[in-house]
Amino acid sequence: MIGPAGRVGDGPLEWPPHYIRCVIILGNYTLDTPTTEVYNGSMEDMNLIELLDRFPDEQSCRDFIQERRWPDEITCPQCGVIGKAYKYTSGKNAGKLFKCASCRQQFTVRVGSIFEDSKIPLRKWLLAIYLCTSIKKGVSSIQLSKFIKVRQATAWFMLQRIRHVFETGSFEKLTGEVEMDEAYIGGKDSNKHYHKRLKQLTGKGAQGHGSKNSKTPVVGMVERGGKLRAVATKDTGSNTLMTLARKNIDIDATIYTDEHMPYRTLPKIGFKHASVNHGAKEFVNGMASTNTAESFWSHLKRGIDGIYHHVSAKHLQLYCDEYTFRWNTRGMTDGERFEAWFDNINGKRLMYKSLTNKRS
Repeated sequence: MIGPAGRVGDGPLEWPPHYIRCVIILGNYTLDTPTTEVYNGSMEDMNLIELLDRFPDEQSCRDFIQERRWPDEITCPQCGVIGKAYKYTSGKNAGKLFKCASCRQQFTVRVGSIFEDSKIPLRKWLLAIYLCTSIKKGVSSIQLSKFIKVRQATAWFMLQRIRHVFETGSFEKLTGEVEMDEAYIGGKDSNKHYHKRLKQLTGKGAQGHGSKNSKTPVVGMVERGGKLRAVATKDTGSNTLMTLARKNIDIDATIYTDEHMPYRTLPKIGFKHASVNHGAKEFVNGMASTNTAESFWSHLKRGIDGIYHHVSAKHLQLYCDEYTFRWNTRGMTDGERFEAWFDNINGKRLMYKSLTNKRS
């Protein structure tokens, strides 16, 4: 047997402490000769088994979150002072508790994040974050509750808090060639109770008229070769679309859309604009197309239909943020995407009361 240093021996194989053992079976059949490779603990290509090895206990989770939240100096989440906090190194709170020398308040790595006031072990939290960021179509609260052994309601609240971190609030505008398109999320009018059918109430279809019984519009803006943003709206009228364009797209960008009438206002407010006519079966017109945006809609709609089945208008933006994050990080490995989630964790809190309150 060949050991880590390349020596041949017939005794038990001893691995240095900085290695994590990982046996990989190469080949298409179980009868193929197995080969042994060593996983060096990198987060870049981490899979689920390696995640569990990386975080065997609560202390390893606390150390990781501290490293991601405060890579240089610790920032007190109570008073905001940088570099004045220290970690307890002895006693029953060693490695767990911090204290700020400025405001004299104690805190843990949970404070000032979605983990605050949560009784769920951090190991379960990190597993839930990994699954939510790595599974392409998402994971349902029922399935997550089985994976980490919590109630379905608890799993749902955990997922909503994880999605809350996906929202970055970036002020950087999209540039170059930008596709702008809209999609409509909700059930078919024919599948609803008779008294809820919009066709019976207004004489119009179920798509995008702003009624509580109609489908909910989502406007997508994607920079070709760059980032995407998806915003749930009340309607797709000219005022709504032009406001989104001004807020998210650079004035020097060229915007490509379909034939939806309100987009004709784009040149009037200073944008370069070209369109395709989907109604006439035209999907490419020179450089104009919305194919990149359509590919994102396919992920969003199939995820909602196949995993979540129903998403209310009240919570739709959180789901849009989830799919947007995975779309914008699709070039990363699962481990890199898992780490990237923590870049936006500071100051993120989502209380159950505010999440479940009725929204206008």
